[in-house]
Amino acid sequence: MGSCKEVHLLWSGGWDSTFRLCDLLLVHNAVVQPHYIIDHTRKSLAHELRAVWRIRRALESRLPEFRQRLKPIHTVWMFDVPPDASVSENYQALTKRFDKFGPQYEWILRFAKHFGLENLELSVESNTFQENGLIWQMLRSMLVEQNGAFVVRPDPPDPDFEFFRPFSFPLIDVTKLQMMAYARDHGFYDIMENTWFCHSPRKGRPCGVCPPCRNALAEGMSHRVPVSGKLRNVQWKLRLRKR
Repeated sequence: MGSCKEVHLLWSGGWDSTFRLCDLLLVHNAVVQPHYIIDHTRKSLAHELRAVWRIRRALESRLPEFRQRLKPIHTVWMFDVPPDASVSENYQALTKRFDKFGPQYEWILRFAKHFGLENLELSVESNTFQENGLIWQMLRSMLVEQNGAFVVRPDPPDPDFEFFRPFSFPLIDVTKLQMMAYARDHGFYDIMENTWFCHSPRKGRPCGVCPPCRNALAEGMSHRVPVSGKLRNVQWKLRLRKR
């Protein structure tokens, strides 16, 4: 988790990107330019925006030079990101091999290319159990360390992974539980509690069955899912077994 002078960070108000934001601002004294792509189709959009607002307010009260260190959030609507045929082609090549590779990465790359971002941080954490874990494991084998983060090496053995060239991955070797312990040790765990993760909230609370909820339950973060979500998760698993 090395220090840096200025970082371009994709920030959604979620656990991983908020951890990176807090670490950069409160521990490493970095200047951060956050970027947020608004996905109008996501049911959790209002919850994400509220999380971003709460986290900014918490950081503002804690950081004397807040406005110099955390730049105004660069927000872009997903539908305003121009198409790019080469990006779409590269993305399709990866989805043929990794069917759980999320569609958001296609428009994140188009966003990065359109705005000329050559080192946009993606807060992908270490995982081996997630549904899309295989692609990240393969990517990790093609990364090299650079300035405290990890970037695609100059000549990756798998050319499809050139897709990730404009990005850096500071958390690729860090689990959520490690982030939790680190945040507590460095005094910003209270800010982390403002983060949001569920894609399909039910009555304003995490649903328990969307991929981020399932990941939270699997990786030792079950305290973030309410009892109603945990029961829904059990019912979902039972339905899968009956198929």
